[in-house]
Amino acid sequence: MALTEEQKRKIKENRERALALKKRKAEERAAAEEAAAAKSTGLASQSPPNDEDSDEDHVELEDFEVGASQYVTKDEAMRKYCLPQGTLAVCSYVEKPNPRNKSWTPMRLYKRSEIRRRARERFGDLEGLVEERRNRNKKRFTNDMAETKDVFKKSKS
Repeated sequence: MALTEEQKRKIKENRERALALKKRKAEERAAAEEAAAAKSTGLASQSPPNDEDSDEDHVELEDFEVGASQYVTKDEAMRKYCLPQGTLAVCSYVEKPNPRNKSWTPMRLYKRSEIRRRARERFGDLEGLVEERRNRNKKRFTNDMAETKDVFKKSKS
């Protein structure tokens, strides 16, 4: 049974479409592998850059932020920006090998601009964040004083 010209044309079109689809999927797979490799070496962040960073030049910085790295550690985000772990869980981050010991869990570095924005949203503005930090320091000081009030008392033994 011989194929008609119409059938030959459709077979050719289908073959070309299938090859183009296969090539596109291979390119997508290669791009995904590159992104995974870049993430494991710490070169790419978890989420793509967005327009939030374009506002970065117009934000009032605190003294410790001037000249600081664009990334912030989890501990610093919790201490200086008063953010809980739950908020940090939804933030984008970059994983880098732990500088203290390569076999330890990789450290997560959060984008300072995103952390700053979330902290200011949470506490209203810069003044609210500074006030919250001041209150936490005062509470920590009060607790430390209560714990150490009997350190220098003479014992009766």
